[in-house]
Amino acid sequence: MSTASHDPFRCLSAQLRSILMRFCVLFARHTLSSLVQDIYGLQPPLLVAGSLRIRSKPLWEGITLYLLQEWKMKKPPVSLSSFGDLMVDWINQNGQISEMNDFEARQLGIELNDIGIVTLDRVYSSTSAHTLRMIAIGESPREATLPVWVNSSSYSEVPMLASLIDDGERGIMVVKQTLSPAVLGLGPELLERVEILSQMIGAATEACWCIEFLEPVDTSLAEEEIVDRVFANQSRWRACNEAMARLYRVPEGLDFNTQPVSRYFPTTDVNRQMVRDLVRANYRLDHAVAVDRRHDGSEMLVENDFRAAIKDGFLIRLWGTTRDIGPHRRREQQMSDRLDSMRDILSATPDPILVISEEGLLLAANPAAETAWGRAADQILGRDLQSFVETRTAIEKVRQAASDGEECDLSISAADGSRETWRFRSARMEGEIRRYVLTARRKSKRRARHLGEEAV
Repeated sequence: MSTASHDPFRCLSAQLRSILMRFCVLFARHTLSSLVQDIYGLQPPLLVAGSLRIRSKPLWEGITLYLLQEWKMKKPPVSLSSFGDLMVDWINQNGQISEMNDFEARQLGIELNDIGIVTLDRVYSSTSAHTLRMIAIGESPREATLPVWVNSSSYSEVPMLASLIDDGERGIMVVKQTLSPAVLGLGPELLERVEILSQMIGAATEACWCIEFLEPVDTSLAEEEIVDRVFANQSRWRACNEAMARLYRVPEGLDFNTQPVSRYFPTTDVNRQMVRDLVRANYRLDHAVAVDRRHDGSEMLVENDFRAAIKDGFLIRLWGTTRDIGPHRRREQQMSDRLDSMRDILSATPDPILVISEEGLLLAANPAAETAWGRAADQILGRDLQSFVETRTAIEKVRQAASDGEECDLSISAADGSRETWRFRSARMEGEIRRYVLTARRKSKRRARHLGEEAV
């Protein structure tokens, strides 16, 4: 069938047809002059469909069909550098990006040499990428125009109007123009909420992160298979804030979100165990310890709070917060080491040492105290000091000795029933709970007899 039989203007006079044609071409040149002058000499109607305002829908459809026929007959091979400030890419029949113009590559921070391996999900949001992929491989009908979300170089998403043009063997040419949120029907309240959440995450002092799986993980698989795929499936960082970049010491001017996930979250035994715990906790886990890597390759002990987005049984997104617990763990380890050292010292000290509370309850005793008085620590801990000290008002004497910086003598009743006098030095320890540390030494026999009489 000839082109003339499809001419929507065949019922119009030649003069009116000429006027309509000139109007459309002039309008196209006004809105996209570089494209018109450098490539077509005639603007493909799909590119101006979002801008031209004609109330008569049949008339506009007639103009569109007519111009499309003219454009298809006249179009020369398209130069990648001829689109000026328009973002353009080509999607082949396998649903993959095969070409991209310089402007789009610059806007997305993509090296021209890498275009052949760039995925749709690198350029478009997950939903938009899926829609375009289904259209390219023929599983969904192709629309002339549709709204899409395009990732910026920092992975924020920008709403755009995409015009889809059949370009033969090259596949579908996708030409994108920026749209305001109002055109996409996003209400001001929703926009305000998105803006508030974005500002809250961006300004947070705690590191916030999100991992999006470009290859979603099937959660019906065995546990070990899920763990393998969490690390092996293609993924990327999304919406990570400045605190995250600082925590991992990313150099100034380098966007954390553009870095490989594996660079900071490597496959290690500790991290694999953390993912196992996440699966067992039904993908909601707090205080999960991992060993991550900073940008310079040094290891960092972190604690994560995990949440997940699962759709149709597939894990599509993980997000949460991260804290560097290395300094805290080092302090804990230092305190533990000091405690071990103190225990070793106290265990080696030949003199009995006791720790009592303000009320006189035994809190700790060293091995020398157990040996001297024949009572195991578990038999005296928690008991009142007065229960095995025969000297009256022993607790008051200990407190007074600590206050005056002097010593006091106490008569101790051993487990075998014998009595012996010991000289105690008392030191008060301040804190949330006041305690006294008592160090004892055995008194002479003569002095012991005198104290024994005093106790009676």
